[in-house]
Amino acid sequence: MYKNPSFGTPFDFIMEKTSDNQTERTPLLLITAAIEQGGRTMASLLRKGPLLGITGSAQIRNVQGEEVQTLDQIGQETFLGLFRRSRAVLSVLSEEAEMPEVLPCDEKTSLLVAMDPLDGSSNISVNAPIGSIFSIFRPPAPSSSSPEGLFLNASSPLLSAYLLYSVSTSLVLAFSGETRVFTLDPDTGEFLGDGSPWRFPDKGKIYSTNEAYLPRWEKPLQDYLSWIKKERNPSMILRYIGALVGDFHRNLLKGGIYLYPAEAGEKTSGKLRLLYEACPMAHIARNAGGIATDGKQDILTIVPRSVHQRVPLIVGSVDLVREFQERTGHPLSGL
Repeated sequence: MYKNPSFGTPFDFIMEKTSDNQTERTPLLLITAAIEQGGRTMASLLRKGPLLGITGSAQIRNVQGEEVQTLDQIGQETFLGLFRRSRAVLSVLSEEAEMPEVLPCDEKTSLLVAMDPLDGSSNISVNAPIGSIFSIFRPPAPSSSSPEGLFLNASSPLLSAYLLYSVSTSLVLAFSGETRVFTLDPDTGEFLGDGSPWRFPDKGKIYSTNEAYLPRWEKPLQDYLSWIKKERNPSMILRYIGALVGDFHRNLLKGGIYLYPAEAGEKTSGKLRLLYEACPMAHIARNAGGIATDGKQDILTIVPRSVHQRVPLIVGSVDLVREFQERTGHPLSGL
C-alpha cells in the first residue's frame, strides 16, 4: 500500500511540539494514542452498527436527562478503558457520568481529560456524521482534594481533539498554537496528515444553526439572522448537520460560523457543555486562527461553576464571529 512519505502522524506532531517539554511529552503521547485507538474502535463499530444491532436506544437517561444510545455507552466504556490503561490520566469527566472518575496513574505527570464520547448520537439511526470530543488539562497546582475541584480549577486546555466519523474518519488535534487534521487509513490503521497547520479560511460564507429555534432567541440575534439572510453582501448559505463536530469541521475547512445561542425557556444558559463541548471547540478554533464566544465573552475565559455547566456557543472564522458580536451589541475586544 502506497504511503506518501510527506505524511505524518499524531505521534510526530506531539514529538515535534514537545521538544522542550519532556515532562508532558509522555502523558500526551499516551493520551493521544488512546484517542486514536478509541477512534479506530468506534469507527469500526459505527460502520457495522446496524448489523450488530447496536444503533438503538439503551432505554436509560444520563445525568443530563438525555436519552442514552447503546453506542453512547460503548463509547464511554471504550475511551474510559483506554484512558485507564494508559496510566497517564488522573481523572476523566464525561457527559455520560455524573461525577469525574479518578484513574490509576503516575500522579507526578498525569493530566485531566474531559470528553463527550459520542457527540451527535441522535444521528446514529440515520447514518449521519457524529463525533467524539476531548479536552486535556493540566491539574491545578496544588491539586484539589476532590475530582470535581480538579476540573473547576483547571486552566485553559493543554490539548484538544475531536474525532469525526463520516465518509472517512478524521482526527483533529489542537496543541501548542497549531491545529492539524489527520485521516484514518483503514488499511493500515494509522491516522495520517500532511504535517501542515490548518487555519480557518479568511472569508467564510457558511452559517450553521437550527433555525427552528429562532422564535426563542433574543431580538438582537433574530435581527442578525434576518440580516445575513436578506441584506448581507455577500450573502451566506445555511448548512446544518445537527452534530457539533460535523458542523464545526465543515466550517473549519470551508470557513463559516456555528451558532447555538441561549434560548428562552429551558436553555437560557445555552445547551452545550462548557468543559467537553464548547471549551475544546474554542481551543481548536483559537489554534486554527478562529475565535469562540458565548455571545458576550471569549469561551476560553469562562471559569466553570459546575462540571456539567452549559453555555451558548458561537464559534468560527474571525471575521464572521466579530461581525456577529458587532451586530448583536457585544463587540469582542482584544481578539
